[in-house]
Amino acid sequence: MATGKKYFWIKLKESFMTSDTVDYLMSQPEGANYVVLYQMLCLKTINTDGKLGRQIGEVLIPYDIEKIQRDCKWFSADTIRVALNLYKSFGLIYEDVDGLLVLAEHESLVGSETDWAEKRRRQRMNTGKNAQLSEGEGGDNVPPNVPTEIRDKRLDNRDKDIRDIENRDIEEESIEDTPPQAEAEHCPFVKIKDLYHQICISYPKLRSIDGNRKKAIAARWRTYKSLEVFEELFTIAESSDFLKGNNQNNWSADFDWMMKPTNFSKILEHKYDNGSNKPNKPTGAFGILQGMYEEA
Repeated sequence: MATGKKYFWIKLKESFMTSDTVDYLMSQPEGANYVVLYQMLCLKTINTDGKLGRQIGEVLIPYDIEKIQRDCKWFSADTIRVALNLYKSFGLIYEDVDGLLVLAEHESLVGSETDWAEKRRRQRMNTGKNAQLSEGEGGDNVPPNVPTEIRDKRLDNRDKDIRDIENRDIEEESIEDTPPQAEAEHCPFVKIKDLYHQICISYPKLRSIDGNRKKAIAARWRTYKSLEVFEELFTIAESSDFLKGNNQNNWSADFDWMMKPTNFSKILEHKYDNGSNKPNKPTGAFGILQGMYEEA
């Protein structure tokens, strides 16, 4: 029975254990622990967009070493302390403007699936297997003495039923994967895209709006329900030298980064304006991770 629960996993490429980063970590005395701890932190921060913190009401409380040790029971405080310093050195984590440690490119390291989507996927697989079994055991599972025209009609009806089941399952899974009420609220995806291109001329252009990007836009629209808010967001971002790469790490924001809930709010709160406190965000983190993880 589907419950609506969501399950997560880490997406690893074949070259994960042979990457330069992991090779260096593994060469350390506690190297295996550093690699396993990093993967555990990826999973521990699923509901906080990679931020090492816990949500208490409206406040996100940063994890300290003692908290990480309590949650990840098999590591000593010294191991965790050294591991975090190594992660920072390699750009695997960074410290944001609020002092929270954040796993770089977390969204591309974690996959997910609801139990409802898993159920429908298994049903489609079973439908295909049953159809193959029928053909293999009974020569299409239609008695041989049935007239040709009736036989062909039965086969056509069987194939149509299979297609209908598969199409219905695909539609239901698509509905499950779509942000709630996104269609009902008529999120103006094209208008938001056009606003971004008109205002954020210093940032990378968008080629399409689909998948996780579409879900993120719809989620922000459900919160604000105003094109004026998006226009304000893009205007503030375009005026921010820091977000355009004028920082000590030459890091630049992009559309997907702006659409993350915390970043969206912080831009509107002018936390990245010229002259404000600058978050220390390193660059090249995904370059380091390349060869380790599959992009979402």
